[in-house]
Amino acid sequence: MPKKIRLGILGGGGDSLIGVLHRVASHINDNYQITGAVFNPDYDANMAFAKEIDVPLDRIYKDFDTLVEEEMKLPEDERIQVCSILTPNFLHFPMAKKLLDNGFHVICEKPMTTTLEEAKILLEAQQKSGAVFALTHTYTGYPMVRQMREMIKAGALGKIHKVDAEILSRMDQ
Repeated sequence: MPKKIRLGILGGGGDSLIGVLHRVASHINDNYQITGAVFNPDYDANMAFAKEIDVPLDRIYKDFDTLVEEEMKLPEDERIQVCSILTPNFLHFPMAKKLLDNGFHVICEKPMTTTLEEAKILLEAQQKSGAVFALTHTYTGYPMVRQMREMIKAGALGKIHKVDAEILSRMDQ
């Protein structure tokens, strides 16, 4: 059996719903191992949460910059391979950019960025690095959404004229 993908997690600690979803998804096919993280900007809360979910503490970092700096010191076959960004929206771009610039693969919770210009910069960084950049749309995995999709495909709802969907979040968070 191949080794598991070494996963880093940024954000998603405490009572974060999206954090739970990403951790569950990472275990579905047993392909990932949480290797390092910054779950919370408060270091004590960060460490307490890592203990709570039984993640080894030796690579729980005080902040994002320290995670990148310390991981880059490790041999490539030991360092985190991919990071999930589960932080407030305004942090997605700077974190993803720095990760790509340092050769990490990225799994980013939506929104990817808060501006088109940032998206273009990320595209350029991704192309330069050759790393994978994945943007999650977690709702597609919800049973209710899957059921709706199947009902539409089967014609059980008749002809769909309009779908109105939105995510309620502030861009400055």
